[in-house]
Amino acid sequence: MGGLSGYFISSNEEGWSVGDILLCPDKGSVHRVDDDLWGASSEVGTVKKVNSSGAVIDVNGQLRHFCVHEGKPFVEGQVIRIDQAGNPAEVLSEHPIDRFGLNRDDFDVGDLIVPAEDSETTLSDFGGSPEIVRRAHDLVRVALDPDDPLTVIGAKPIKGILFTGPAGTGKTFLAKALANSTAATFYNISGPAIVDQFVGQSERRLRDIFDHARENRPAILFFDEIDSLYTQRGGSNHEATNRLVGQFLSLLDGFLSFQQVIVIATTNLPGALDEALLRPGRIAHKLEFSMPDVANRISILEASSRRLVFSERPDMTTLAESTKGWTAADLSAIWTEAGILAVLDGRRSLCLEDVREAIPRVQRVSARRAEGEAK
Repeated sequence: MGGLSGYFISSNEEGWSVGDILLCPDKGSVHRVDDDLWGASSEVGTVKKVNSSGAVIDVNGQLRHFCVHEGKPFVEGQVIRIDQAGNPAEVLSEHPIDRFGLNRDDFDVGDLIVPAEDSETTLSDFGGSPEIVRRAHDLVRVALDPDDPLTVIGAKPIKGILFTGPAGTGKTFLAKALANSTAATFYNISGPAIVDQFVGQSERRLRDIFDHARENRPAILFFDEIDSLYTQRGGSNHEATNRLVGQFLSLLDGFLSFQQVIVIATTNLPGALDEALLRPGRIAHKLEFSMPDVANRISILEASSRRLVFSERPDMTTLAESTKGWTAADLSAIWTEAGILAVLDGRRSLCLEDVREAIPRVQRVSARRAEGEAK
């Protein structure tokens, strides 16, 4: 049947018989097409592009241009019947018809939820930047308050927070810690989880995510590297990007009834974001994460080593002074490398030599990563 039409090869309870032409526009939806309506030489095509002069329609793998007749505008994604004369005759489906199951969407919003038991991260584990931690916690706590105090006061609700700063500075770590501290459902959302090749599918997934969060509130919708999804509209951007940005803005604007749900987004490139996304009433609160200074490095080292077993604990001040320019992720990685050395040596605690040997190992990994990001 090829996913579009076909000849039924056996009779059934629906009254179909051999030679009938069937249209399958949706999963589980099959319709018989009248012979007179279909025509012996009819074809079908999918509208790929629409502009003022007409529409480009993919007919059996070949792109054809048709003029748009007044009163019969085409819409991208529609499936059109092409008559015997080779002209568009009627709209068979408003959405692309599934060819061999390729358009089947197995997207499950539940897969984006990070179970609480999978993350033991707490705010006390986030070392350094106490002002950022305090401000972020205040915003999330107010936004997720079931009594909705801002609405009672008459103030605008908090819909979103933007975390900006270099990679490895703790943006994702803090978001997870905030979810745990407020007992919120945490949705970890990335570009590949949303973007789909079929028209309208990405926007539909985004709507499903917001609806799911509303049903499982309090909830945090965490969009990691949001610049990969919602860049500035217009210019050379693909139309699909513009549609996705528009859908996201529409959902934020309709967020007033979504009590106890907040968006936290991260980016290394705040200038690449669509300005409309950062306006008041949307993702209006911005927190900047920077490379930790020596005092913050001490706090990070102490917080990240709190649960470790040492035979002799290293001096964190000395360690912090020797790791200038390191991110929070780099500092935490010291303990992992030191732990590997201890285990390979048959020990169940860290010694000073493990820590000393771990530092150049992490340094080499960080240097290679920095070189890769610079290319």
